[in-house]
Amino acid sequence: MTTSSQPANDSPASLALEIDVQTALALSRATTRAISAISPHARQEMIEALKREVRIQHTQGGPVAELVAALIEGHAADIA
Repeated sequence: MTTSSQPANDSPASLALEIDVQTALALSRATTRAISAISPHARQEMIEALKREVRIQHTQGGPVAELVAALIEGHAADIA
């Protein structure tokens, strides 16, 4: 049993990871908006780069890589 009032998943490491993930997502959204605003060609190039990254993740295999690939595919679909 844990003696603190915080759940075990609120450890400093878990919180640091959550901050890293949220920061990465915010930067990704900002980058997507900025690139999409440059030109339709820039937006298409970004989508193609995301598709290449999905292929790389599928090649690496494993549950984490597959999850990352699915998330990237969803992001690419949202901006397409």
